[in-house]
Amino acid sequence: VSFEERDNVQIQDVDGERFCFYGNQVGGHFCLVKPAPESTRIVVKPNGPSESPDEIELPPQSVVLKPLDQNEHKFYKEILEQAPAFASHMAQLYGTKTLSHRQVSAMTAEVDKILAKEEDNFLETRMRSHQYRTYIVLQDLASSMKKPRIMDLKMGFKQRSQRHSLRKRERCRMKATSSTSHFLGFRICGIQREDRFFDKYWGRKMPLADMHAVLSEFFVPPDVSADDRHRILKGFVEKLQGMRGMVSSLGGWRFWSTSLLFLFDEQDLGAQPEVKMIDFAHCARVQSDTPDEEMLCSLWNIETFLQ
Repeated sequence: VSFEERDNVQIQDVDGERFCFYGNQVGGHFCLVKPAPESTRIVVKPNGPSESPDEIELPPQSVVLKPLDQNEHKFYKEILEQAPAFASHMAQLYGTKTLSHRQVSAMTAEVDKILAKEEDNFLETRMRSHQYRTYIVLQDLASSMKKPRIMDLKMGFKQRSQRHSLRKRERCRMKATSSTSHFLGFRICGIQREDRFFDKYWGRKMPLADMHAVLSEFFVPPDVSADDRHRILKGFVEKLQGMRGMVSSLGGWRFWSTSLLFLFDEQDLGAQPEVKMIDFAHCARVQSDTPDEEMLCSLWNIETFLQ
């Protein structure tokens, strides 16, 4: 570590920037990162025009950090330029953040303590080998929830990407064919409830016949009143309809391998539920005036389950 970097680390530490792995992650291939509970600030390089400030300071518990993928970062900028209204259907992007080697090493050093509190963690290998330093800084959708219920649905009848090799494409095809993706256009990639956690491997193996019961159990907590049940489902359906309308207006965009993240607070059922589209690393523009019919069909199928 150079003297310059060492001094920078000391300044960051004095200013209260500490980081840990995100506790509400239910899916994904890479570990999300969160300012530690004792953090007092996080300074971010903002997205925006050249006249934007060099950095902005954000409340640390309102954000989550995701390893930077240049394609995903580019998608955020381009979609908001063409369709600003799409912002309401995804987590807000605040900017980017680069951590020091020391900050990353401090996170991986805590993995054994994290795993000692859990029976299993699908991200164990990823946490131990985590070396990412540069991140996009996103809105933490669960930050205000006391008892969050979270579900990640991987969208599409088959996951695809212009960047995939032939071998990778075949693996994606086989995963989809052997899961509910093939029939419904979505599969469960993770569920977090207070009492249980289900990971993407469980979701990939889940039989089609079980989907209705699993979704019902997620969206309707035990002992919920009829009014609360109606409010939760109505809130999600309205947001899905808005998202479907937005996607239908975007000719040429393909939302390949994205997910939908569903969240609501089991301790405050009167609060507004959230559903956002996430994971844009494989989205693409194609030479077509038509919208993403596959995504539209997948959204419609989810709505059907909720109605």
